[in-house]
Amino acid sequence: MKKGMSIKTKTVIATILFMSILTAAIAVIGYKLYHDSLMRNYITYTDTVLEYSYRSSVRHSFGDMIADREMPPDYEVFREELNQIKDSSDIEYLYAIYFEDIDELHSLHYAINAKNQKELSSGKPLSEIYSYMGKPCEEGSFEDDTLKTLQQAVKNRNTENASLEGYSDEYGHMLNGYRVIYDSNDNAVGLICVEIDINRINAEIHKYLLTVILIAVILTTVIILLSTLNTRYYLIGPIVRITKSSDLFLKQLQDNTDPDMLEYEDAHVNTGGELSLLAINVKSLADGVASYMTNLRAVTAEKERIGTELELAKKIQASMLPNIFPPFPERTEFDIYATMTPAKEVGGDFYDFFLIDDNHLGLVMADVSGKGVPAALFMMASKILLKNYAMTGSSPSKVLEQTNAQICKNNEQEMFVTVWFGILEISTGRITAANAGHEYPIIKKTDGDFELFKDKHGFVVGGMDGMKYKDYELILEKGDVLFLYTDGVAEATNVKNELFGTDRLLTALNNSKTADPKVLLENVKSAVDEFAGEAEQFDDLTMLGIILK
Repeated sequence: MKKGMSIKTKTVIATILFMSILTAAIAVIGYKLYHDSLMRNYITYTDTVLEYSYRSSVRHSFGDMIADREMPPDYEVFREELNQIKDSSDIEYLYAIYFEDIDELHSLHYAINAKNQKELSSGKPLSEIYSYMGKPCEEGSFEDDTLKTLQQAVKNRNTENASLEGYSDEYGHMLNGYRVIYDSNDNAVGLICVEIDINRINAEIHKYLLTVILIAVILTTVIILLSTLNTRYYLIGPIVRITKSSDLFLKQLQDNTDPDMLEYEDAHVNTGGELSLLAINVKSLADGVASYMTNLRAVTAEKERIGTELELAKKIQASMLPNIFPPFPERTEFDIYATMTPAKEVGGDFYDFFLIDDNHLGLVMADVSGKGVPAALFMMASKILLKNYAMTGSSPSKVLEQTNAQICKNNEQEMFVTVWFGILEISTGRITAANAGHEYPIIKKTDGDFELFKDKHGFVVGGMDGMKYKDYELILEKGDVLFLYTDGVAEATNVKNELFGTDRLLTALNNSKTADPKVLLENVKSAVDEFAGEAEQFDDLTMLGIILK
């Protein structure tokens, strides 16, 4: 036998994988939470700076300066206040802007900007450091989405602080806080803006991620060391001893040792916990195997007896259904054929057809809840009741009501049956029918396709005492076909767990719409088998076809 990886190696690999996944999860979740927290803090910070700057602009009537495109003496006083705000704040930019033409996106101009002491001490002339009223904003200073947001803020006369994340070729990624400025006539004339470099935020987040990864590496190393020591003493040793005892017992089985002589050597696992329990259970299993082998022959014989009885039950059930075709050789007005393929040895589906009198033919298609012997017994009782009440000449709805009442009297197992029951008046082709929760019948007119006839469903038979059912009528003319079936046809599945479905059923029927009922049913069964492939049949397949000649 090819030797695989040891438990120790698998433990180490599993620990590394687990810690890697855990680290990634913590990093991702932490990144999101930390990023959101930082952004909230920075947005709050920009709001604070904005508030001070905006109040200063109001005091100096800066909105009127923008509206008039003028720079009175108070203009430089206002700039000094902005410089002080920027000097005492941890921001990148503080400035005011306006749209020369509010409908022109790229007509943005500076109204004023602020600089801190470090920037003012650069030695450059103030004309190069400051932006003055009317200076056009540099091309590429704002991306179009940012311009549109700012433009809409002015047009909408926003009165609250707002923020956005923007990018420009000139300044990179920035967190931009802004507020609309108004003149003395309450006209929205421009915006005052505060910007913080987002790279600063990203740097803090990267530092956090590196810290998380470093801690995870240290924890992973410690856990691997502890797991290796613990695994060697509490896991590997006991498993090796259990394996040795099991191999010796297996060798006895392979040597065909007499069951009475089989013996499992105690593995002496005293570590407590699950492995001790495993050692005890393995020994119990070995003792159970010896006992099982002793009883196997008797059990096999019993299984063969039950199989014989189930096969007999299958034959009895088949004999209960009409199985000689044509069933009425002397009747040339119609041709009928039906089949039932159980999912187990015996099934719960059934069909029936019988002459109530010379001019009326009873048609039954039913599906009992459950499978196997209980369903088959319930099916036989239901079939007998339906036929007996039908032979009294009652309407389909009355037959279902009488059958339901009789079943509900003694239905301790709470089983039920779906039933479509119709009575064909042979001379006219008129069918009077009632539906107790069963599948829709399918009808093909002489020159048409097979189509669902969506009748009104009543409640299942056996589900509740006192239920009432309604009759309805449909007409079959010469050449028309009625197709009845149980849900095992439409709900047949393939290996992909896909349903055969009503659409495929109709396609299969329409591929054989000129065939007689026997060929029609055989073709549908072939289509279901081809669709299901190797998938196991999980429900009974029952079909009935009748054509009026």
